[in-house]
Amino acid sequence: MKTSRIFLTSLLTFFAVSFGSATSFFGDPNVRDLQVLAKWFEGEFDNDDQLWVEARSDWWGKADEKHDQMHAIHKRIEAENIGKYVFYVEEYLNNDPKNIVRQRIVSFESLGEKKLGIAMKLYFLKDAPKFSIAADTHEQSIKNLTKEDLFGLDGCDVIFQRKGNQYHGSMRDKACQFGKGDKKRYSVHDIIISEKNYWRVDRTFLVSNDSFFKGHPNDEPHKMKKVKYYYCEVSFFETAYYAPSENDKKYSGLRVHNQGGTAEVLNPINGKKYFIQLRDKEYPFYNLEDSDFFFLRFKEVGQKASVALAFAEPKSNKIGFQMGWASAVCECKE
Repeated sequence: MKTSRIFLTSLLTFFAVSFGSATSFFGDPNVRDLQVLAKWFEGEFDNDDQLWVEARSDWWGKADEKHDQMHAIHKRIEAENIGKYVFYVEEYLNNDPKNIVRQRIVSFESLGEKKLGIAMKLYFLKDAPKFSIAADTHEQSIKNLTKEDLFGLDGCDVIFQRKGNQYHGSMRDKACQFGKGDKKRYSVHDIIISEKNYWRVDRTFLVSNDSFFKGHPNDEPHKMKKVKYYYCEVSFFETAYYAPSENDKKYSGLRVHNQGGTAEVLNPINGKKYFIQLRDKEYPFYNLEDSDFFFLRFKEVGQKASVALAFAEPKSNKIGFQMGWASAVCECKE
């Protein structure tokens, strides 16, 4: 009997200790959302679809409200000294990877066990050029990243809440302030993230009178979509594809994404430059059942009209054309 009581006491003590530690581990209500948000945030995004609509002659907006083409790269990195969910962020404009407009390190963290929400902490890089993806020092710099390489601004966290199948993030009202005197301003940074979309608007206003200072003139975000990469092959033929010549030229391994990505090639036979472009369109002007399509464009650099267009079902894994003197094929291998 005494042995049974000792065993029961030991068993209850075991469960008390186990559940006590488990409460601290499983008590955070943001754990699952934190994992989903980090997964959706990772990747590359582009707003080519948005520009395509704004370029129409019947677009309803004002000229100064058109958006630049924005390409965002969110690369997850290992940086335990900063956090568990850490990303290197790089953005460039107008399909030019050298035209970098934003470099950040961001870390996603739970607001804690007693508060729903996730904070995205923003860090600036003290020596940003050596971290750029095109730099030879990128991989080594990311590998050796420490907090000493970064600086931040108080009050500039973006706080995310889940709304349906999206995460909506904003800075606290007028909390992110910087600058001095008449130029002291605050940031309004709003983000919407879903499984395939990344919408962001970042503007600043003067603290003195709340007047607009810098950014997009209205609160319409850059509506970026997650990209998928294809590997393309472009060939030029002196006579035709069925009559091989030593002057024929083939380009292989061209990496092009499906949200307006391009690759430029030279035709040595006529000395002209051409480019291919991939677009996976969600066309807003037709019925939902038949409005989407995927197409490959082949165009001479500097000319208005395309030389060739190839169409396929939306999100197709392969697309191409054959014109006799030129051909192209693109395939997704993900």
